[in-house]
Amino acid sequence: MENNSKYMMSSIEEYFDILDKQTEKNSQIIAKSLVKYLKASKEKSKYDVLKQAEQVHNS
Repeated sequence: MENNSKYMMSSIEEYFDILDKQTEKNSQIIAKSLVKYLKASKEKSKYDVLKQAEQVHNS
């Protein structure tokens, strides 16, 4: 009987290798996002600027 499935069987080692590569890729994406977030959090947000302007105006 011929296997007409579009999926190919792989060994458990190949499966874990693929899983490790995907995990590494996901970790890099998360790290880049975290760096962007941390850089942005150091800068004053629009909310902080408006809040500070309101405090100055109300003083």
